[in-house]
Amino acid sequence: MTNPINPLGRSVVGSVNSNTEKAQTNKTSNGADTSAASRSATEDTVSLSQESQQVSGLQQQLKDSPAIDQAKVDSIKQEIANGNYPLDAEKIAVNLINLEQSLLE
Repeated sequence: MTNPINPLGRSVVGSVNSNTEKAQTNKTSNGADTSAASRSATEDTVSLSQESQQVSGLQQQLKDSPAIDQAKVDSIKQEIANGNYPLDAEKIAVNLINLEQSLLE
């Protein structure tokens, strides 16, 4: 019984030599290598879909934008200090109680 991957009696040196001969035949008279591997490396291209480009742009915008809009925070602070920002104490209390209960669960 012979192993189809490495059959008995096959010379490893012979297969290496035959590959070397093939590589030499792929060279042109001026020495340029025209093997399939070298040709495909210059022909490979990558293109992104429009959606992928949009996602990349949005990711970059998120990286560049600050996590907190400080101008908005400052304007709300100013409105609270001036008494112009409506605060419902009962609604705040209910939401705090709900938050505490959810933390206990």
